[in-house]
Amino acid sequence: MSQPEQRPVRSRAETRQLWAERLQRFCDSGATVVAFCQCEAVSTHAFYYWKNKLHPHAPAPDAQQPRLLPVHLNHTAPVELVLPDGCLLRLSASCDLDFVRRLLASLREAPC
Repeated sequence: MSQPEQRPVRSRAETRQLWAERLQRFCDSGATVVAFCQCEAVSTHAFYYWKNKLHPHAPAPDAQQPRLLPVHLNHTAPVELVLPDGCLLRLSASCDLDFVRRLLASLREAPC
């Protein structure tokens, strides 16, 4: 019978530092929480525990609002916007940015 794998014993300060570095790597990665946690071999529960412990007032990474910037195109090809849930919006290049903001806000609302 094989022996269970022994994890190294760390001090609280070492564990805190490890997670601070891990959370910084996450911020730099651009990955989703799930993908990052899989790469780091940690649970999403542990990720959110340490995120809340070290940064209690920061918004959840996956819940951030999409950031819209004005885009100026030299041609009239449609613009495709892929939302985090996989929905695709196909917009004309001359589309009104305020309309897009209102549309995205209504899509975020809970259905009836």
